[in-house]
Amino acid sequence: MSSSSPPTTTLATRRKEIERHGRAAFAALQPKLDAEREAFALRLRGGLARCAEYEDEVAKTCAMSAMPMEAIEKEAKEIAERVSSSGDDDVGGGSDRKQLEYEDAKLLAVLAWFKREFFVWVDKPKCEGCGDANTRLLRTETVDLTEEEREGEASRVEVYECTACVAQTRFPRFNSAIKLLETRRGRCGEWANAFTLCCRALGFRARWVLDWTDHVWTEVYSEAQQRWLHCDPCENVCDKPLLYEVGWGKKHLSYIIAFSIEGVVDVTKRYTRDMQARYRSRGAVSETWLRQRLAQLTNELRSAMLPDEVRQLEAQDKLEQAELNKPAIDVGESLPGRATGSYAWRKARGELGNL
Repeated sequence: MSSSSPPTTTLATRRKEIERHGRAAFAALQPKLDAEREAFALRLRGGLARCAEYEDEVAKTCAMSAMPMEAIEKEAKEIAERVSSSGDDDVGGGSDRKQLEYEDAKLLAVLAWFKREFFVWVDKPKCEGCGDANTRLLRTETVDLTEEEREGEASRVEVYECTACVAQTRFPRFNSAIKLLETRRGRCGEWANAFTLCCRALGFRARWVLDWTDHVWTEVYSEAQQRWLHCDPCENVCDKPLLYEVGWGKKHLSYIIAFSIEGVVDVTKRYTRDMQARYRSRGAVSETWLRQRLAQLTNELRSAMLPDEVRQLEAQDKLEQAELNKPAIDVGESLPGRATGSYAWRKARGELGNL
């Protein structure tokens, strides 16, 4: 043995020492990892609880009462007629229809009504005392809420002070979809909450979609197109999933999870052109844990369903995963016309470009 080579026992001792330090470091980190995983799990359960409210018959009845169905149905028919007014026959082997299905047209009509006539965006509320718009956030309260705020499931209350008369105005962040049908105002959380309820009341299969980087929207299943459509009621935008990464410039998307009574799905791939970059932002839980947890929750939701229903949903799951595994296509307004979806669907939203 060379005089410069360390003894075998010394190498073994060093390896054991490195392993010991590694185990100690992991043990010290484990409580933090466990806490992050528990917080993630609670957030998933919260999404499921949100969706359960949309199935309440009283909530659905309230939503139907709030919607001007005659006007919505009229606009849906007009949208469908505008698209098919050219009288062209089916093209592309029958899959690229120039006739917009009525249910898809109705979704566009509901989305437009919700944005233009029903809900109001609130950055900060006007003063309830003098009506002045110049208010400033004074504090946020999570305890000692009023009875109305508790009944409306307010997660917190923002208290604003008027710069003119110094009066204070409370802005509850309600989570009850029924209450939001009454107040008709808020930010993206309130908008998506109320809009998803309206979709469920109309019989659409709808998902409540939570972006971990602070945005919320809805996905609605198109029976005609056999796929889920991105719907953002705040923007009156449908089927433009790269709106956030490309249009808004959100470069650090991490987790985007869709919740419904049918299952819980990681749909992040639908909303990004670079999933590898997104993985680098997803350190809250392991990818294996996330897949297993979502599968567990989905199985729980489907445990009470009939076997035929479960098989149909599983077949649709496979189709969706195949779609998610394909590269996302940018359909931004400044880019060429949309290349996916039927001709009618693209024409209805003015996405044909120079075609």
